[in-house]
Amino acid sequence: MTPRQRRIQLTRLTRADIQHIPSTIREYDRALQKKTGCRLTEIAKDAARIEGDIEEILMNTKAAIVPVTAGRGVIEGFSEAVAAILSHMGINALITESADIAGITEAFEWNADLIFAADDNEFVAMNLATKRVSRNAAATARVYVAALDRLARGLRAKPVLVIGIGNVGSEAVASLIAGGARPLVVDIDRNKVVSLNRKYRGRVRIFETVTEALRYTNLIIDAAPARNIIRADMVTEDTVISAPSVPLGLTRAALRRINPQYLIHDPLQLGVAAMAVDACAT
Repeated sequence: MTPRQRRIQLTRLTRADIQHIPSTIREYDRALQKKTGCRLTEIAKDAARIEGDIEEILMNTKAAIVPVTAGRGVIEGFSEAVAAILSHMGINALITESADIAGITEAFEWNADLIFAADDNEFVAMNLATKRVSRNAAATARVYVAALDRLARGLRAKPVLVIGIGNVGSEAVASLIAGGARPLVVDIDRNKVVSLNRKYRGRVRIFETVTEALRYTNLIIDAAPARNIIRADMVTEDTVISAPSVPLGLTRAALRRINPQYLIHDPLQLGVAAMAVDACAT
């Protein structure tokens, strides 16, 4: 993926997408638990595939969120949303007063354990002690697979449709294969699917259209950054969707038709939680 394509992916969020997060994070987590049986931190732990008491580790972690003004600059409310998610998980989170290099310096002087920073091309969590770097695309893919696993009560040996195999979608395919699921893939770029099939030596099944693929599964990971690609005639009340993509790909009619308890989608919460847990993993 080119820098320009990555830039489009990372700047898709707007203030309207994220401004509610600080005031609704507790309500969000309760709803997530109702759907999956797990809280935000637990699903992030599933995604990182770690054992032990991650909550205690998080409680003793200091994270600095450093605003970055390069490129298109800071998305209004982004740092505040990240800080709210981390604080909800028990992390001592601080937004640095300064941006860019001065902000990184401030994080070091505060003796932060983690630095969260995003520019047009990357959104990362860096562990200053272990030198571990967690990238948003990979962490988001794994945590949405973990959420789907909870919703579907297990994915092993089940066919799962991945729509869109960019950074997040390709990582989702890798996570599904690692967990024993059977990925079905659809992407408008034929070269991508051919390359993916070559990489996994036939362990993925390629389809031309979403409609065709949904004849074989009711489990979907929507990783395509496009609106209205999942229509009402493609879904039922039994369709289960884990959607890291922004914007959400379902039409309004499709949203009305599915069971809302079988849909996982948010602009930032799961991805940030997964980055935090992954960055703290040893």
